[in-house]
Amino acid sequence: MASFAFVFLISTTGAALSQAGPAERPVLDCTEFSRTTDEAALAKRFGKENVVRGKLDGAEGETVPGTIVYPRDPARRLEISWWDTAKRRGLADITVKGKSEWLVRTPGTAQSTLGLRASLDLVEKANEKPFQLNGFGWDYGGYGMGWKGGRLDHPTGGCSLSVRFNPDPAVTGKALDRASGDKEFGSSDPVVRAVKPYVSSITLGWPEK
Repeated sequence: MASFAFVFLISTTGAALSQAGPAERPVLDCTEFSRTTDEAALAKRFGKENVVRGKLDGAEGETVPGTIVYPRDPARRLEISWWDTAKRRGLADITVKGKSEWLVRTPGTAQSTLGLRASLDLVEKANEKPFQLNGFGWDYGGYGMGWKGGRLDHPTGGCSLSVRFNPDPAVTGKALDRASGDKEFGSSDPVVRAVKPYVSSITLGWPEK
């Protein structure tokens, strides 16, 4: 029961992260996780005191049981969903959102990492070609819906990548209306470009089996 899923990578240990300076943004690396990762493995990596259970946002206003890493530190917060929610095992996805400073590694691409607030141009550069995304203003609004065979279609490590965009809050009126609704746009479409989208969440995910 993955939320909108896709998960990435960690190149540092919990101890190293706790010592990182403000300029050293932590990096998620898909190769250091797998679908067999469980809550106990997270506690070992990040420290038991930094791993708690909680409710996570799901589809269409629902909430799902999950695990939160660094719940009291917005800059390092990670939200984890499980295929087996009762036993907190079978990693489904890891999501970076809010004020999190995590970067997601995108090996083999022109843009080697992606983070929140990245522009549409930066994501397109990382994918090395245009991609599809949903219109804004509904439950699945702003989600990248297909990388069109670009670099982001096949992250190293067996996970998949999902990115959600928000429109610039300064853009309103007809420009926003044209880019909203249950429809798909190409990332190079002037209608989408007019609302200056930026990355609001990044999710790395694994299949159930």
